[in-house]
Amino acid sequence: MHKTGATRYQKFLKSEKAKTKLKGKKDLPKGTNVTKTNFKVKKIIIQEQLKKHGQTEALSSKKLNAKELLSRLSHFNTNARMEALSGLKELITLHSDFLEVNLGQFIHGVTPLILNIEKNVRRESIKVVHLVLTHVSTDKIDPFFDVLSTYLRSAMTHIDSRIQEDSLLFLDVLLLCTPQLIAHDFHKIIPNFLDMISKLKDANQGRTLTVNLNSQITSLKWRVKVFQRLQQFLHKFAECNDVYKSEQLSDKTRVFDITNKNNFPLFNPIYTSICTVSCFSSKNSQNALISDEVGKFQSYVETLMPLMFEIWLEARPNVKGDKNIETVINEDAAILLKHILDVISMIWKLVEYFNKKYPNSLLQNNFIQKYKSLFSQHFVAAFPYVTNVRSQLPKTDLPFESTIINPKLITENLEICYLYITINPNLNIKNNQKDVIAVFNYIENNFSSNSQDTMLEVAIRIMHKIISEEISINWTKSLNIVESLFKKIIWTYCSDSSSTYLKQQMFALLCKIYLNNNLVNFHSCSAFVYWLQILPDVLLDSTISSDTIDILHRLAVSNNKSFNSVVKPKLTDIIINLPKITISDTTQKRAYYKLFSILYWINSWDIKSFELLENQIMNNEYNSDYGKYILDTLKCRGGTS
Repeated sequence: MHKTGATRYQKFLKSEKAKTKLKGKKDLPKGTNVTKTNFKVKKIIIQEQLKKHGQTEALSSKKLNAKELLSRLSHFNTNARMEALSGLKELITLHSDFLEVNLGQFIHGVTPLILNIEKNVRRESIKVVHLVLTHVSTDKIDPFFDVLSTYLRSAMTHIDSRIQEDSLLFLDVLLLCTPQLIAHDFHKIIPNFLDMISKLKDANQGRTLTVNLNSQITSLKWRVKVFQRLQQFLHKFAECNDVYKSEQLSDKTRVFDITNKNNFPLFNPIYTSICTVSCFSSKNSQNALISDEVGKFQSYVETLMPLMFEIWLEARPNVKGDKNIETVINEDAAILLKHILDVISMIWKLVEYFNKKYPNSLLQNNFIQKYKSLFSQHFVAAFPYVTNVRSQLPKTDLPFESTIINPKLITENLEICYLYITINPNLNIKNNQKDVIAVFNYIENNFSSNSQDTMLEVAIRIMHKIISEEISINWTKSLNIVESLFKKIIWTYCSDSSSTYLKQQMFALLCKIYLNNNLVNFHSCSAFVYWLQILPDVLLDSTISSDTIDILHRLAVSNNKSFNSVVKPKLTDIIINLPKITISDTTQKRAYYKLFSILYWINSWDIKSFELLENQIMNNEYNSDYGKYILDTLKCRGGTS
């Protein structure tokens, strides 16, 4: 059958013809396919890059000055910030003279990095701050210390626990380099210690302990670190406020000078000073004497002491009933015990300081009433403590780590004894005989000539506290309680195994007992009688300390009869050795005057001793004008007797 219509091929041709026809590509004329090079260029000039460094300008090893390095501290790259900090360390070490000129820029630039999220940057910034503080005096740091203190407090309360840990390292640097400045911010910084180990429950419900779940260290170790820094902080505050300052008797000695006019007051200035008394309300006047400083400190103590008791309650094992059995604690708990006791001791020293400064505050009495039973309950009930020291301690990259060397914890247990006696001044011995006997038995068992100096020093400090005016006579009324310990102190003093410093401390203790009329029961002890016989031997040595001279002078004046009875048998030997004696801790003349003035109080002169002394003076065996002073002193007595 014949097909009609267009075929497929015809349709294709038709569609091709219907398409738009494009003209063919024509070649460009010659000479037009060339890149033109006649364009204009404008220079970009950065003046800082073209500026040349001066020959005397301080530069780092990478030829960067301080301004360039400080600008790189805000760089987003961690390595760039680390290189900038390293460059600043080079500049401070090699060119410390320019540091004072740029001190403000350095502190404002480096200190914020303590809050940096990167650990390496934080640690390196602390090192740079340490270098800055060691190369600049405290007076020049003072205007910028608010910046350091602000960032320290921000780091201590930071939400990131890692930054909190490094804030303690920053605190170590400030305590080491600027103790006076950081002590001035005492009331600003100490609340942050409370925030590091606790949090507020409610406005009126006190605080509760916190647990570091996100930290790499346990809560126990974290509290150890916090208490260690808290103790150091309290210690620096006490030093800057002269809490440890003791009155020097030798400073009161005045020598009569015949060539000049001498004025000696007849009355104590305290008794002749004006006393202001309010005629409206005695209660208001007393309250006015209590400053805000005492109120703030008391609030810190009332918050901190219960927290420490609660922390120790978590760390220690269950309390046993037998005092003869030692309580075994792990090493972490032993380190915690050490630092808690250190903090309590520092708090007590500050309580005594503020109580003397503001007697109307009754701070010391309130402290004793609140915490004496709690201290006995938490610390003395399981006393004494021992631990097991690990042979290999885990390595740590944090400095100032505490370790326990003595597994018997003798120093810590002796500190518990001292605090127990201190905060129980009016203790009823009969009602608390079990604890008292345990305390004194432990002191006696660990006091010997072979003991370490630190342990002997604590034991001597305990005896000083027992015979002090603050402690009730109940502690010393019965010789049976402390007799054996008292004898051990005397025999240790008589031995040659102790150091000179400890012998001086024991000598002062025994003389203090000798001068106290309330301790007559000790004077009849056979060991004490023996010590009295060898008492003048301190004047037969080649050296003597000014404190020993003060004590001998007080003995000669207060107990003149007893003093002469022990000096008389050895008077000739004392006179022979007298020109050879040198005072070890001072070269002032008044110390030697006080030594030779002891001769005035000697009543047991004999012809031989007096002639020997006269020959020494005639032969100029005494230095300076000491011979003339001795003659004038004896003339005041009217010669021999």
